[in-house]
Amino acid sequence: MNQREKFIKEDGVDKVDEGYYRSLIGCLMYLTATRPDIIFAVSLLSRFMHCASEVHLRAAKRILRYAKGTLDYGVKFEKCTNFKLCGFSDSDWAGSYDDMKSTSGYCFNLGSGVFSWCTKK
Repeated sequence: MNQREKFIKEDGVDKVDEGYYRSLIGCLMYLTATRPDIIFAVSLLSRFMHCASEVHLRAAKRILRYAKGTLDYGVKFEKCTNFKLCGFSDSDWAGSYDDMKSTSGYCFNLGSGVFSWCTKK
């Protein structure tokens, strides 16, 4: 996802079919169970299910192209001798232009794979 791209509800671009967009976002949400690398982008786009435009649809299709190119990515747990607990967190300050709320997220991994992740507005 483009880091500098900001999404708003009323962006002046043509609206798309809500059923198609909701179906696409629902499929991407199903993927996030094993793909924590796309969870932020999918959760951001899911905020616009009731007012999706061409800009939002293009971003969702970009996520699909990324997922297609990285089919071998995912959460993998392998046997390892060095169990090290690592955690990462990040947040933005008033990143949503519509309501000026912040988004934060975290992930924790132990050994070879991620076992907990979350993003929240």
